[in-house]
Amino acid sequence: MNFIFKHKSFLLLSSFYFLLRVVNLTKLPIFNDEAIYLDWGFRETHVPGYLYYSLYDAKQPFLMWIFGIFQTFFSDPLFAGRLVSVIFGFLTLVGIYKISKKFFDNKIAIIASIFYIIVPIFVFYDRQALMEGAVGTIEVWSVYFLLKVIDEKKYKNSISLGVILGIGFFIKSSALIFLILSTCILVFYILKNKQKGLFFKNLVVVFSSFLATNFLLFINPQFWQTLSSNNRFVFTFSELIQFPIKAWAGNLAGNLEIGFFYLTPLIFILSCIGIYFVIVKMHSDQKILIVWILLSIFIQTMLIKGTSHRYLVSFLPLFVIFASYSLMVIYRKIKINKYLLLAIPVLAPLLLSIFLILNPIQYIQFTSKFSKYTLLEYISGQTSGIGVLETVDFIKKETKGNNALIGVALNTGNPESAILDYFYKNKNIKVTYLDLQLFGESLKNVQCLKHKDPVYFVSRDQQQGGLNKYLHKVTSFRNPYSNYSIGIYKIDNNCTGSSIDISELRYPSS
Repeated sequence: MNFIFKHKSFLLLSSFYFLLRVVNLTKLPIFNDEAIYLDWGFRETHVPGYLYYSLYDAKQPFLMWIFGIFQTFFSDPLFAGRLVSVIFGFLTLVGIYKISKKFFDNKIAIIASIFYIIVPIFVFYDRQALMEGAVGTIEVWSVYFLLKVIDEKKYKNSISLGVILGIGFFIKSSALIFLILSTCILVFYILKNKQKGLFFKNLVVVFSSFLATNFLLFINPQFWQTLSSNNRFVFTFSELIQFPIKAWAGNLAGNLEIGFFYLTPLIFILSCIGIYFVIVKMHSDQKILIVWILLSIFIQTMLIKGTSHRYLVSFLPLFVIFASYSLMVIYRKIKINKYLLLAIPVLAPLLLSIFLILNPIQYIQFTSKFSKYTLLEYISGQTSGIGVLETVDFIKKETKGNNALIGVALNTGNPESAILDYFYKNKNIKVTYLDLQLFGESLKNVQCLKHKDPVYFVSRDQQQGGLNKYLHKVTSFRNPYSNYSIGIYKIDNNCTGSSIDISELRYPSS
């Protein structure tokens, strides 16, 4: 009872957080990359020999493992994956509260937490089975322990910092930016501080902990073989020294637009004012936070080939601390009613977030009117998951609990990965890759495909994996926001002529 009374403010904030994160968690259909990560996560944790499967696409597996573990306990794979992000978002909230309380004050901590809970871009990514929310968590806790290393110079804080940075890199390569920032700041203290030796030892401990956390990753040859493929998204060194100024200018403009519209204008402006106030005040711990924020976004702007919501969101959570600080400075200066002052920046993001939760598709359509950096890929085209659940339900009704086989083409993403996700744990319906590439020349003079159970084929648009002549269309589900559709086909059991039995195909879940 003592604990509840002592922490009642944060417990109320936590309840508010989970309300805005869990309600309608699966209302927005499964996104293309969510489908892929959930597929990889299930394979890595349930299929022997697949533990590092995602490395074939240069994606570190740590978060995939958690996705896979959660799918063990929940029947809906999308709910399981998105719940993981909700939990990481909560850890981000805890970190924001602790940083604000330790290096500012309790009121600023409460307001910063409220801002984090209601800002639409955080609400969105805390409800997606993607890596960005988890990387945001890593940023917040990296800053927290970096500040503790600088203040207390204790090795336990350096170990914690190194482990968190290591986990971040085990999740996504972009978290390496936080290691770079931590190193630069600690090197600055080594050069400027009288306790050079102590800071140097702490830096060594940070690096040692980072390397130990990633030991299993670094000894995996597949990691090094595919690492260079990240140049799909970031500039290589040779590209950087050519000074791609046009791309940098575009990234800077894009980041400003995303921050302004998706943090919401008032909170973005308050954040900028708060940063200015802290720079003027010149408090050392708070200045480190500013250096971290500005340098992290600078590095992100310089390295990526094109910015987006998704690439920026992991670097934005700390902005709410400065928005909160700014609001408290304004309150102390003009003495306006504090509840009215808080309501002004809270109202718009809260209403937008409620709109997002209740009707995510209309929210995306609405925001697309104000910014080109919108999320239309969630509702139109192949990347959208619209039609996936309808396809799953149709096949379940058709098969009536009996055995059946679903074929999908050798594609990654929607609908193929999503179909795998939703049927992995189904005892009667198995999913396999069914594609001309798997048969090679063996189908040259074959008229029929045979299987002991009914065989369905799920297609993206009209793509039938080169097996068109063996399939007849049953139905399709058209995306109302584009010309894209998901097709359902069936192998003709009444086919006559030379045939081949596909019963021996290896299923992805086997």
